[in-house]
Amino acid sequence: MKPRTFKNTMKKYSILGICMFIILACSNDDDTKPVDFHYASENFEVAFRSQGTIPQPSIEWPQENGTFSLKNSIEGLTIDKNTGAISIERSLQVGEHEVTVIAQSGSQSWETSFLLTSVLKYTFWVGGRNNDPDSEEVEYNSILQLYEDGTLDIELIDEVGSEGVGVWSIEGNAIQMRLCTYCSDMDPQDVPQTDEHSYFEGTLDNDMLTAKISGKWFVVRFDPDSTTLRGNFVFEWD
Repeated sequence: MKPRTFKNTMKKYSILGICMFIILACSNDDDTKPVDFHYASENFEVAFRSQGTIPQPSIEWPQENGTFSLKNSIEGLTIDKNTGAISIERSLQVGEHEVTVIAQSGSQSWETSFLLTSVLKYTFWVGGRNNDPDSEEVEYNSILQLYEDGTLDIELIDEVGSEGVGVWSIEGNAIQMRLCTYCSDMDPQDVPQTDEHSYFEGTLDNDMLTAKISGKWFVVRFDPDSTTLRGNFVFEWD
């Protein structure tokens, strides 16, 4: 048998070292390879107090399949940890929600985000107002309808000819309404410029069971200019 030489031994180990380096390099490339992780859109819209599902995202797992979670908890949203599909419940608050989802496999994780907006489209409410700022007691004697274009209809129950119109706006959960009753023929957009109209300022509160708009209402006059607090109001989702 031909004896091994130091030179041959070193050559053998050098080749082995190069092979191990290549294997490790390939493994590192797999670990750092960008992962395509996204939902079908960067913007989703849902009608206020509706239920639905955002379908599972697209992801190319580099190795073993992982799990999904919400980076920040949002009331009204739950995520399927295995598929990444997101369920929307009635308790989702009105307005915009930035949703960030984490995908994790072993020690690696990735994030993707999208904007989910809960929109007040056509909604129907029952409630009323009082004439005492110090009292929370309100008689439910009115029907309020809010439309997606920012206009509204209001009517006093069992009061013939009481139909009225107006406009509304919302920012976050702060809502404002300007309206008149017994004025069904008026252009809703003209109400804020009329010499005498009602101004409602309040908040929209929402949970799994119901939604409520409540706050204070005022009488606005322009001749002379005045804004007079008249009382409190409440309207509940119907």
